Amino acid sequence: MNPLDHIFESSSRLLPEWILLIGAVVILLTVRRKWAPFLYLLTIISYIFSLVLSGEIVNGDVLYGGLLVWDKTGIIIKQLAGLAALIFFVHARLFKYPYKGEVFLMVLFTLLGISFLSMTTHFLTAYVSLELISLSSYVLVSMGKEKRQFEAGIKYLIFGASASAIMLWGISLFYGMTHLLDFSSPDFIKALGETSPALVECLCFLVLGGFLFKIAAAPFHHWVPDVYESTSTPVLSYLSFAPKAAGFAFIYRFVSSEISDLNLALALIIFLSLAVGNFSALWQKDFKRMLGYSGIAQSGFILTGLITGNHSDAYGTFFYLVTYLPVTMGSFFLADFLWKKVESMEISSFAGLGKTYPLLGLNALVILISLVGLPPTIGFMAKLVVFSSLADAASVSSGFLLYGLLIFGLMNAAISLFYYLRPAYFMIIKDPSERTSLYNFDLALSLTLSYFSFTLIYLFFAPDFISKWASGIF
Repeated sequence: MNPLDHIFESSSRLLPEWILLIGAVVILLTVRRKWAPFLYLLTIISYIFSLVLSGEIVNGDVLYGGLLVWDKTGIIIKQLAGLAALIFFVHARLFKYPYKGEVFLMVLFTLLGISFLSMTTHFLTAYVSLELISLSSYVLVSMGKEKRQFEAGIKYLIFGASASAIMLWGISLFYGMTHLLDFSSPDFIKALGETSPALVECLCFLVLGGFLFKIAAAPFHHWVPDVYESTSTPVLSYLSFAPKAAGFAFIYRFVSSEISDLNLALALIIFLSLAVGNFSALWQKDFKRMLGYSGIAQSGFILTGLITGNHSDAYGTFFYLVTYLPVTMGSFFLADFLWKKVESMEISSFAGLGKTYPLLGLNALVILISLVGLPPTIGFMAKLVVFSSLADAASVSSGFLLYGLLIFGLMNAAISLFYYLRPAYFMIIKDPSERTSLYNFDLALSLTLSYFSFTLIYLFFAPDFISKWASGIF
């Protein structure tokens, strides 16, 4: 095909990305208008609609000479990120956050970066996409008039820049060895054939550094506590899922390219993430900080699905990732609901709320036990799938490392009971303190929170929907 024709053909396949770009430009021109949020909503709905249509015509073609890959993995990750952006809008409007057009503009830019990152096996595209996500995220975290928000944004920027530098170092070394940037190319793997496997594993870890930062996996997690405590809840809800989904998609592509056997490196990252996330969350008194540390552990659980006897089998990871959308965004919606009640994120301040507001207590219990991974919620199915895949991998490899990781993961799932159920204990068991409710009953908020809870229970009894979605990756 003529190169110019190939460029036009590639551009015609990127309708969702064109929608995001046009929407961002329009909002940029009308950023101070009152109707900027509704332009954002129109853009997101159009984006999701175009993804639903494009999902039926996937054929695995490469675009722009290999810079992008058009496949099911990218489509599904973009659908999940689009849903997260839509939930962000609903969350912000229901709680009446006075967001200006700049916030919605930055969300669109992160979504654009996620779209490109989710469909690439090319280091150059991956780096540019990751930086677009990261720079927009730094701005979102820093937006606000409080000093702690600026401090959190600066810490986020410093750690992010460090992770990007480490990643670029690894990419440059790979390029020096292979003179290629597409790691899925057979020539790339062939060029590494005479290189020491240990050296290749070290370079792979360096490259994954930027993406481990984005998914908040240890040891690239130090930005999490301050960012989670300081950032406005709807923005945090979106950032806690959408960039993570794209990061996991890239890690899946990188691992499945079989450049090297990364089971050992992944196992060490999972050990660290589970230990740091769970044991740090045990001591947290602030609800959002607790969710931040638990997110580190959740990243460890999701990565567990990538450790298999066959690198191409990552069903557990994507099953968990799909369930993570309603679980994590429902938990942040709950956090805002609790804040409206008592104007505090201290877990002890939730005492008696479940007795005063039984529906709130029930919804909180459902969301929290789903985070733990207990029946009858979809969180149980998610942990069952990833542990089953890990058990299968251990039986194939007969390695003590994988059996040890399985036991350690089960122990950490049990440890998470203590800190996840602590808010429910205060809400339902403790007596209410002498205070006046700061927030009267709101039907829309209660129904939305109940919808999250209902979804988590319904999907436990009907997991085929998620299974079909996750299986569509392959």
